[in-house]
Amino acid sequence: MIYVTIYILLLCIIAMLYHIMSKFSNIYDKVLAFNNFSTQVILLISAISIILNSFFLLDIALLYASISFISTIALMKLMLLNKL
Repeated sequence: MIYVTIYILLLCIIAMLYHIMSKFSNIYDKVLAFNNFSTQVILLISAISIILNSFFLLDIALLYASISFISTIALMKLMLLNKL
């Protein structure tokens, strides 16, 4: 069951990357797509952590989530100041 979840997540990541590259021209849509992509990567790392029974990967997923959150806040701050 978990392998099916990983394959579905990989398919969603590939579809999201294609959609980002081909459709988005607005910076707000790109930030939203980045948030969606990072959430999918965090879920993928967590699923792999369950398979490998390694809690170290969960720490990496939490670190990645923190970095993603901070970078989103920084991008929004730059957009608010009209620097982008």
